[in-house]
Amino acid sequence: MLERQVWRNFVAVTFSVAVVGIGLGATLPLTALTLVRLGYGPEVVGWMAAAGALGGVIGTFLAPGLTQRLGRRGVMLGCMVLALASVMPLQFTSNLVCWAVLRFMFGFAMAPLFVLGESWINALPPDASRGRVVAIYSTSFSLCQMLGPGLTTWLDAMPDRNFLIAGLLFLIGIPGIVAADAGTHDADETPAGAQDQHASWLAILRFAPVIVAGTAFFALFDAVTLSFLPLFALHHGFDRQTALLSASVVMAGDATLQFAAGWLADHYGRARVHKLCGVLLCLLLAGLPWVIHAGFVWWPWLFVLGGVAGAIYTLAIVASGDYFTGAALLRSAGLIALTWNISSSAGPALTGVAMQRWGDQAMVGVLLLVALGFVAVSLAGRSPRQAFHA
Repeated sequence: MLERQVWRNFVAVTFSVAVVGIGLGATLPLTALTLVRLGYGPEVVGWMAAAGALGGVIGTFLAPGLTQRLGRRGVMLGCMVLALASVMPLQFTSNLVCWAVLRFMFGFAMAPLFVLGESWINALPPDASRGRVVAIYSTSFSLCQMLGPGLTTWLDAMPDRNFLIAGLLFLIGIPGIVAADAGTHDADETPAGAQDQHASWLAILRFAPVIVAGTAFFALFDAVTLSFLPLFALHHGFDRQTALLSASVVMAGDATLQFAAGWLADHYGRARVHKLCGVLLCLLLAGLPWVIHAGFVWWPWLFVLGGVAGAIYTLAIVASGDYFTGAALLRSAGLIALTWNISSSAGPALTGVAMQRWGDQAMVGVLLLVALGFVAVSLAGRSPRQAFHA
């Protein structure tokens, strides 16, 4: 499917970004638990999350310019070091201003890593196998991110050195970036055309809106499911442990079904499979209030729901590689990251307000409404016949 050198680069970059997923999955809950231990309430935890999200937005905006000056590898290595430098000092201070600054730095470091990692992976495979290759990348990241919360339990038992260890995780990802051959890809994305107006986010959005629609849905789905699905299950009579397991089953479906989605997309048409996933997703979401009372059916239903929802995002990334090249591909990855930050921040807040006013069924309503929006965009748009060049 891929040449040996391409496989080497794919494994190296995927390894590094997956390690970032472990660090991210461990650091976020560890931050919340530590703030609670220090005596702060949920509002402070929320402010720290907002500081990280703001850093992510700024990092997304600056990633193309930084890459033009420093190259893809230089920016990714710098972000790995910045991530370490923003996590380890949390061990030595309880000052909220310092925490906010450090969380901002952490968010700033994360954004270019994902923007550049996804665009790099997308540029590696030939068109015929891009769906499966990106699916392997998505699966690897999802599985590693799932390890993070489990690692948090171990780190939380060592409050005198937990952030020091969490910070060191990011060092593990550096060898992969160093080992990958970035030569041609840095050149692809550092020409003067990288600043050309034709590679602007607005032009990319008009060219392929399904990418933004798919990303916006899955970012909201991911955040809302983790935050509110256990509450939804509790309200329907589940005990606490089983309710928490519901979210884990959704994540498991997301992590394990992406290769199947990529294979189907490569063999039966990516745009077609993307649309079918959107329709199936709406049906699965609409059935949640009834299936939750159907005994064992609840678990496979959630598993498939997670896989189909994850496929919406995976195929959005694949579409980015299909439709864009050079600087436009980098800016497309940046637009994906920006959309993710905005949707994952605003989605839970809006869902919480809706559930407060209309009850737990509002969670399903919000998810279904956004899913229908994705379907509308995917059905209304046409797959570009030519790639968008910067």
